[in-house]
Amino acid sequence: MKVTTTTHELLRLEALHEYGILDAPAGDELEAVVRVAALVAGKPFATLNLIDENRQCQLTTIGFEGGVSRRSDSMCAIKFEAGDFVWVPDASTDATYRLNPWVTGALAEVRFYASAPLITPQGHALGSLCIFDTAPGVLDEQQIARLKDLAGVILALFERRRQARLNAELLAESERQHQALKEAHEDLAAANAELRRSNTELEQFAGVVSHDLAAPLGVVNGYLELLGDEQPENSVARSWVSSATRAVGRMQHLISDLLSYAQAGSGPCRSAPVGLGDLAVLAVTDLRASIDQADAEVIVPPGLPEVYGDATLIRQLLQNLIGNAVKYRHPERRPHVEVSADRDDDGWVVAVADNGRGIPPEHRARVFEMFTRVDRTPAGHGVGLSTCQRIAERHGGRIWAEGNAGGGTTISFTLPDA
Repeated sequence: MKVTTTTHELLRLEALHEYGILDAPAGDELEAVVRVAALVAGKPFATLNLIDENRQCQLTTIGFEGGVSRRSDSMCAIKFEAGDFVWVPDASTDATYRLNPWVTGALAEVRFYASAPLITPQGHALGSLCIFDTAPGVLDEQQIARLKDLAGVILALFERRRQARLNAELLAESERQHQALKEAHEDLAAANAELRRSNTELEQFAGVVSHDLAAPLGVVNGYLELLGDEQPENSVARSWVSSATRAVGRMQHLISDLLSYAQAGSGPCRSAPVGLGDLAVLAVTDLRASIDQADAEVIVPPGLPEVYGDATLIRQLLQNLIGNAVKYRHPERRPHVEVSADRDDDGWVVAVADNGRGIPPEHRARVFEMFTRVDRTPAGHGVGLSTCQRIAERHGGRIWAEGNAGGGTTISFTLPDA
C-alpha cells in the first residue's frame, strides 16, 4: 500500500508528539550531547532542532540564543526527512541554501553548515542535530561518524524520557486501580458482613418462630383429636375435625422443614473425615418406614469412600435426597434408588439416582429455590432441596439435578477435600 505524503506527515507528527519533548525543557543530558557535538565538529554553534507542522523549535543551543522560527525558514527542514547526514563548506555558495534567511543575514549569516537527522527506528524524522559557523569549514570522516553517533544518543535519550513518562502514567493508573480495588474489597467485605448478620438474624428468626408455632399447634392437634373422638362416625362435624387435623399436620411438617433449613445454615460446620457409606445406611434407617410403605429398593453399595464434612449435615442431605426419591416415585414401577460416589480433581461427587417421575429440564435449576415445587403430588413444601443446597454450599461444594436415560432423576453434590 502506497503511503501518501499527507499520511506520512501525520505519522511523523504523531511520533514527534508521542515523545512529549516539544516545547519542554531539554535537560542536562541533552544539553551535554549538543556541547559535545560542537566540540567534535570544532565549531562554535550547535543546536538540537525539532520540526513540527509549522515550526522549527531549537530545544537547546550552544553559542547563541535559541528560539522558534518558521518551518519554511529552516535550513534543516529542507532535507531532514531524507535521513541523510548533510554538510556544506559554505552555504552562501550552495544553490540549496544560499537564499535561506539563516544564510542571507535576515536571521543569521551561516556559512559552514552540517545536520545529522534524528530518525526513529520506525523511520520518522523528528528534527536534527545541527552544527554551523559564520565562517566556511570542513568535516572529516571521523567527525561525521561521531556526529551521527551523537544523533543516536539523542534519540536514545528521547526514548528513555518517553518510557519514563509512560512508566509514570502506568504507575499512576496502577495505583488508581489498586485504590479502586481496595475500596471495592472494603465495600464487598462490608456487604458480606451485613449479609452474614442478616442471614444470622433470619435463621434465628425462623428457628424462634418455628419453635413458638410448633408448641401451640401440638396443643391444637391434641384438642382436635379429643374433639374428633366425641363426634359420631361419618358425621359432618367429624369430617370438619379431620380436615382441621390434616391442616395442622401440614403446618407441623412445614415448620419441621423450616427448622431443618434454619439449622442447616446456622451453627458451626464441624468437618472431619466420615464414612459416606455409614451415613447413607443411617439415612436409610431413618427412612425405613416410608421405604417399606413404598416397597422401594434403596442400594447403598459397599466400598463408598471416606469423605470430609459434617456428619450430621451430610446425613441430613442424604436423607432428604433419598426421601424425595421415594416420595416422588413413578406410579407404574417399583421405586429404585442408588447412592454412588466418584472422585474428581477437588474431592468427591456424590450422586443419588432414582427411577421416579423425573424433573423437566427447564425446572432442574429452580427446584433448589425455596418453596419451589414442580409436582404438586404428593404433598410437600419445596424446602427439602433448598436445605440440601445450603448444606452443600456450607461444605464449599455445589448441587445439581440431571435426568436419567431410563427415566427419573440424579441429584449430585460435591464434597471438596479438606
